Amino acid sequence: MRILAALACVLGLALAHADELRRAGFLGVQIAPDPQGVAIRGLLDAGSAKSAGLREGDVIVSINGEALRTPAEFVAAVAKLRAGDSARIDFVRDGQAGSVSAGVRPRPYESAPNIDTRYLSLEINGLRRRLIVTVPRTPGRHPAILYMTGIGCFSQESLGIQSTEAKLLYGLSDAGFVTMRVEKSGIGDSEGPSCNAPAYDLHTEAAGYVAGLLALRGYDFVAPDKVFLVGVSIGGVEAPLVAQQAAVRGVVVINTVARPFLDYLHQVRRYQLVVKHRAYDEIEDQLEESDRCNRALLVEKKDAEAILAADPACAPHIDFPAPAAYLRDWTTIVPAKEWKRVNAPVLIVTGEMDYVAFPPDAPYLRDMIESFHPGNATLAAIPGMTHSMGHVASLQEAVEKGSLAPFEPRVLETVRGWLERHAA
Repeated sequence: MRILAALACVLGLALAHADELRRAGFLGVQIAPDPQGVAIRGLLDAGSAKSAGLREGDVIVSINGEALRTPAEFVAAVAKLRAGDSARIDFVRDGQAGSVSAGVRPRPYESAPNIDTRYLSLEINGLRRRLIVTVPRTPGRHPAILYMTGIGCFSQESLGIQSTEAKLLYGLSDAGFVTMRVEKSGIGDSEGPSCNAPAYDLHTEAAGYVAGLLALRGYDFVAPDKVFLVGVSIGGVEAPLVAQQAAVRGVVVINTVARPFLDYLHQVRRYQLVVKHRAYDEIEDQLEESDRCNRALLVEKKDAEAILAADPACAPHIDFPAPAAYLRDWTTIVPAKEWKRVNAPVLIVTGEMDYVAFPPDAPYLRDMIESFHPGNATLAAIPGMTHSMGHVASLQEAVEKGSLAPFEPRVLETVRGWLERHAA
């Protein structure tokens, strides 16, 4: 298996304290698109930008000579900064060009009352990946969770514990569980090529989770026979791949996919277009176009540029939050075959307002696992819960709010109760 091949290259798992992995830099700006670059809409007191004299209304046009035309380019440029660096920031203020040299401050750390948040690292192939570990402040060994996040290239840190993922994990630590997040390659404090790089694939990501799982089981504050996986969205697709590499006490998947990728993509895009009240004949035309474009990208493995040159209408259909290599790996995975190899209790949590995962997948996954391992699968549906574990009153509100919907506490209650029963 490719995950094992990737792990074969790991020359030991080396844990390090936070000061052995350089902290990400923190400009502390809220931005918006601008024709000249990115406009500053807000400044945080702890950030480097305010201390360097930048103001609200300034338009940043470059960082260290790297021109910035979009917010995405700004985020990519800032991701390269580390605490202690000096960054030259070119900007426009009231129509006049300016420049400052900013001493880059460290990004603030997560913290929460009654929980120890430990910033550790894991060395793989000579490059360190950031681990964010939350530990209850009670003595002894604790049951533990390796958390597997969704698709996309983003940091899992959440200052002030604002994200729904952080609320879930800190809630579980408050209930007595250690939790671990493994930052993706090149994200946050992690070294290595960015997870947006063309060569980054799903099996490389899963191998990082396997390494994190092995490290988690070795901590002196973790009960090694009481380690669980919790996977959200694509993390639930990766969960059986990881569980095959090291025994776990159980697996929780939240709003995940149970069908091969192209099958899922066809079904969920039809569902989303219905939710958005598109005309049914137009829906079928769009699905035919989507199928054709994605077969070219993922099965025939044509370059996106070549596909778009031949058929510009493919643009919205092949625009994904992950590289083509990652999606091609996903296309080869048959979830039924992977889950058949995992004989562990599984909790399947589905949000009734989720329009990103295909709703019928949750009972389908339960029936699939039960057919292989009777008694292993439990299905829990959460009324009002969105794909990102927020709470809304309707599917229309879920579409409008997206990840900004407030946290749905019933997902924490459901997951915590199941974990406590299986950790006993």
